[in-house]
Amino acid sequence: MKALPPKASRPGHWLFGPAYHARRDPLRVIPQWISTHGDIFRVVAPFGQATIIASPHLAQQVLVDRASRYQQKSRAYAVLRILMGDGLVTNSGESWRRQRKLVQPAFHRRRLDALFTMMLDRVEACAASLEKRASERTSLDVAPVLSQLTLDIIARAMFGTDVQGAAAEVSSHIATLNEFALRMLRQPWLFLLPRRIPTPFTRPAVRALRSMDSIVHGIIRARRTSGAVHDDLLGMLLNACEEDSGQGMTDEQLRDEVMTVFVAGHETTANAFAWLLYLVATHPGAEEKLCREIKAQWPEGGLTLEHLAAFPYARQVIEESLRFYPSIWSVGRRCTEDDELGGFRIPAGMNVVIPIFYFHRSERFWPEAARFDPDRFAPDRRPPPEPLVYFPFGAGPRSCIGNHFAMQELMLMTLVFFRRYRFAVEPGFEVTEDPLITLRPKHGLRVRLEPR
Repeated sequence: MKALPPKASRPGHWLFGPAYHARRDPLRVIPQWISTHGDIFRVVAPFGQATIIASPHLAQQVLVDRASRYQQKSRAYAVLRILMGDGLVTNSGESWRRQRKLVQPAFHRRRLDALFTMMLDRVEACAASLEKRASERTSLDVAPVLSQLTLDIIARAMFGTDVQGAAAEVSSHIATLNEFALRMLRQPWLFLLPRRIPTPFTRPAVRALRSMDSIVHGIIRARRTSGAVHDDLLGMLLNACEEDSGQGMTDEQLRDEVMTVFVAGHETTANAFAWLLYLVATHPGAEEKLCREIKAQWPEGGLTLEHLAAFPYARQVIEESLRFYPSIWSVGRRCTEDDELGGFRIPAGMNVVIPIFYFHRSERFWPEAARFDPDRFAPDRRPPPEPLVYFPFGAGPRSCIGNHFAMQELMLMTLVFFRRYRFAVEPGFEVTEDPLITLRPKHGLRVRLEPR
């Protein structure tokens, strides 16, 4: 019988072992372990263990070639299940396959193109709201502004006009639930608290979840009762049916998918653009090239979907910033049947972790990996899809279903914001990475704006 992967040893904690340091500082500790132990090894903790893999070939096996053996999400996704139920991010097995088939058409690129005008309108409104701050050249934390913008966009994309009366309430609830999830990830012992009995920690999240459920179920019931056709994501999900049975989603399944889109679909994009702002603001050459392209290619009659192809460097900036700071910095899978990876035995039940940030930042795969260089994504230099060295939206059948939505949103934010403003990181403000559910700036991003 083949051996299990070797165990990572140092640094270790007297009680929780090496997993303690992996949780506290993964962006530093995991590359150290890879340097010491190679492309496959285990991290053992008192309550379980996980295998970390750092080879494109092994990542391809887990996420693509043998994806059926690694359908289940790792235990770390338990906190997301509290918020999302059995939505696409947390579901697994046959239930996931059925849901993916039903949800996929709603996120088809042609469907999302219809949301372009709304998306552009909200981005321009947000940019205009910063005009006074820019004229006064005052500083602000732009992270919550971006979070509110992406939440506004996803709410309108999902519910059209139905959500507008409850927009502020939805925003507050999502913020509460995000903080709840982040605290649980920072302090895993909180999983031991009873969830059905209110505690000072759980009470705000329980209230927010109940209120969100009430809002979402109320809109779903109203839609089913009226029978009216709505050209938004919820309308598409309501109309989705299985080909063989003609059966659609239950109200509970719809609720789970709506919550999944809300929770997963706004924070990732907001963080991605915050990192892009930071990188461009601290690299004048890239900023100059980006703004020169925007000025030269901006259409006289206003931006339309067809014009986006005229801004290739803007897309390169987005792709390079996602390499530097992938919003989803790591993915975890749980092996469902005995397998072999890299000559080692992977027993059923073993968690397997793929640190996307390592693949994106390693000198093994990228020349001058520590340098921000959007030109590495120029047509003649961009990496091929295989082997897996660049996959900010995941890979294989469980890759992000909203990747086209996110890229279109990031393109509009990049073009509109940098057309109007210059951004500079506030002197003395230290930008720190915070790798929790997503990779976000730990203390936000304080910048000074000035008009162009």
